[in-house]
Amino acid sequence: MAALLEQDARYSYYGRTVGLVGPEDGDIDQLATLAMVQGNTNYGAVPSSQVDAVKAGMQARGLVPMRYDKWEGTGSAIVAAQDVISTTSLPEDLTLVRLEASTPDQLMVSMAQMALDCGVLPLCGEVLRGLYRPAVCLVAIDRAANVVACAASCAFAHPEHAGYGKQAWWGMLATHPDRRGHRLSLILGSHVLLEMENCFGFRAFMTGVEPGNAPSESICARIGLSRGAFAIIACTDPQALAGGRMTK
Repeated sequence: MAALLEQDARYSYYGRTVGLVGPEDGDIDQLATLAMVQGNTNYGAVPSSQVDAVKAGMQARGLVPMRYDKWEGTGSAIVAAQDVISTTSLPEDLTLVRLEASTPDQLMVSMAQMALDCGVLPLCGEVLRGLYRPAVCLVAIDRAANVVACAASCAFAHPEHAGYGKQAWWGMLATHPDRRGHRLSLILGSHVLLEMENCFGFRAFMTGVEPGNAPSESICARIGLSRGAFAIIACTDPQALAGGRMTK
């Protein structure tokens, strides 16, 4: 799907499913078709005033909507990430590793299993390795080469999209339960932001947070993102994904 539609600026892709950037890029029927083909899709930027109508339109077509607050940051996120890195470091027994083409399969498996155990769906492997589009995935590994935390960022919209072509998605934050409390998501998330700027020039970032998810909101605020006037509305075909959601 991503390969077929990648030249059309209306569509978004960050390593999970193809979506429409916003309602102005395609109507509910187009979005419903994407959901039925893939099982899940999303609008990446829905004005708050349109959220209820969009959700109602999805439900009328037999889809299960899921709203996420859209948190965004520009230069403030870069400054905040630099502050985190300058004042906080990984525990001595952990090593920071960037996934790439040469990353061993066993490390990819360790990352995927850890993230899934935390309820976080990893992005497509080609995206995580930086082989498909601008993207960075960092993992923290212990002395036994087990992945204990991860974070990622990826270009979201087509680079020529008028509103969001220069904004990257950021997230996939997951930490093994035994290593929580060491601010690993904050540290890895900060490194990912800076790598996306250094390697690809991105200075604008966004992510989706389910309303009321206080830990995620806290990390977003600490890293210079703020909740704005837009929402990300995902929708699921319940015949494909009975649980109604794809990831945390």
